[in-house]
Amino acid sequence: MTATAVRPAEAAAAGADVAAPRPKRRGPGRLAALDGLRGVAAVVVVLHHLLLIALPHLAASLGTAPWGVWWLLERTPLKLLTAGREAVMVFFVLSGLVVALPALRKANFSWSGFLAGRFIRLFLPAWAAIVIATALLFAVPRVPGQVTPGSWLARSAQTDWSWQHLIPEYSVMMGSVQYDNALWTLRWEFAFSLVLPAFLVLAMALHRWWLPVGALTLGISVLGSYIGNQAMSYLPVFFLGTLVAARLPQLRAWGKRPHTGPVITSILVVSSLVLVCSWLLAPVVPQGTKQNHALLGLEIAGALGIVVVTVVEGWFRRLLRRRVPQFLGRTSFSLYLIHIPIITTLAWLLGDWNWPVLFPIGVTAALIGGWLFFRFIEKPLHRLARSTNRSAVALVAEFTRARD
Repeated sequence: MTATAVRPAEAAAAGADVAAPRPKRRGPGRLAALDGLRGVAAVVVVLHHLLLIALPHLAASLGTAPWGVWWLLERTPLKLLTAGREAVMVFFVLSGLVVALPALRKANFSWSGFLAGRFIRLFLPAWAAIVIATALLFAVPRVPGQVTPGSWLARSAQTDWSWQHLIPEYSVMMGSVQYDNALWTLRWEFAFSLVLPAFLVLAMALHRWWLPVGALTLGISVLGSYIGNQAMSYLPVFFLGTLVAARLPQLRAWGKRPHTGPVITSILVVSSLVLVCSWLLAPVVPQGTKQNHALLGLEIAGALGIVVVTVVEGWFRRLLRRRVPQFLGRTSFSLYLIHIPIITTLAWLLGDWNWPVLFPIGVTAALIGGWLFFRFIEKPLHRLARSTNRSAVALVAEFTRARD
């Protein structure tokens, strides 16, 4: 789930990334459709976690037989509405693209200022989200009888407060963040920031051979997933976005050619299906098996295809530039950060068996909470990040002059 002229991941929770609020005026180089895509992906993550809360009762009451509600949601293209893990892959590709663009476009790009601002944009909103999650934990007691034993909610959500958790929680980089477990993506967002210079050099040197380089990158990610190495699994996804940034002029030129509309639509449809292929193929390739790891490469390719379609001309790009996707994109990082504390608190309050009520209330509360978080926390921190960026640049310049 943090940007300059072009905003991801934050995100989470993206220089530029999933976290940055939209400037009031768009610059000439701004890719506004990426904001809309980020907003849609954030809503998908919210629906994903709501479905996880409802899943025990949904499957038990409605059954898992073909053409039932559960089957339609999990084994058909409708899975695109609740494909949370896959939406995170879209976030990562977006971050790789929009974080790299300012560095590619500015000859005097300051890495010291970038890292200082990036830290503010990623970590301070995350810390604020943990404070809110902790407050909600005290406000609504986690009574065991309110949730299904062994469910995702019972396993994943923090049920009590302990000061021993504070250091790993607030570092965000150490293990899972149980008060708000969506924050795990931020450690990879920041890790990508640290290796961005190397990624830029590789992308610029190899962008002419984008097809074999992209295939090799997907293979590295699949291998990382297979052997359980998260760095190998996730960081290549960011590199693919950086490769798109290096090829952006060629992609935009291709999209403006005559008769590319049907091709763009075909790429979007195929990419969307490939994005959720592990769910569509689950009866043949069960999830959790070693064979299923190979499908990760297809999912990432699907995320990459959707991002590519978004940056070229076409109806999908125009759709994402409309008011609702743009609003969702503006608040997407805040929505990503705050939605789990909100919907899990509602689940403990109402009981997870009340999932038909929890869905509309949870979505509404998450959207309102995301907007409030953006307005009163993320937006001021974005201004602080810009100020920190300028201060860091000035300090480095002053130190350099003093040494000379």
